[in-house]
Amino acid sequence: MSSGGVKHDRVDATGKAKDKGGAGEGYGNVPYHREEYTAEKITAYFSLDLAQIRGYRLGVDVENLLIAIALYKIQRFLDRGLRLRTACDLEATITEVKRPGGFELPSHAELAKALPSLVKAAASAFANPPITVVQYQAEESKKK
Repeated sequence: MSSGGVKHDRVDATGKAKDKGGAGEGYGNVPYHREEYTAEKITAYFSLDLAQIRGYRLGVDVENLLIAIALYKIQRFLDRGLRLRTACDLEATITEVKRPGGFELPSHAELAKALPSLVKAAASAFANPPITVVQYQAEESKKK
C-alpha cells in the first residue's frame, strides 16, 4: 500500500477564491490518502489458434504472415504495453510456450525483421494495386 495523490477542486483549482477561503480551509488542491492493492502474481495466457488460421486455406505464405503478425503483436505487448492503468507498471519475467512442444517464441526484433519478407512472399494473395481509390458521387435528389 502507498499514499499519494491529489484531490482537485474543479471550481477553484488555484485554492485562492476569496469567498471560499484558501487551501488552508480545505479548498483547492488538497492532498489525500490513497491506498493501492496489488496481486503477488499475475499470469497472462495467449492462445493462437493455428488450426483456424490454416482452416481459411489462404496458402502457406499468408498463414506464415498471419502467425508472424500475431506473435509480433504479443511480443510488442509484452515488451512495451504493460502499463495497463495508472500506477500499474507490469514487467514480463517468464515466457513459456506449451504447444507446439519445442517451439521457441521469436523476439520482437526477430519478428520485426522477418515481417517485410513475409509480406512480400504473401503479396500475390492481396489486391494489386494495394490501394483502391473509391470516389463517391451522390445522385441528384429528385424533388417532387
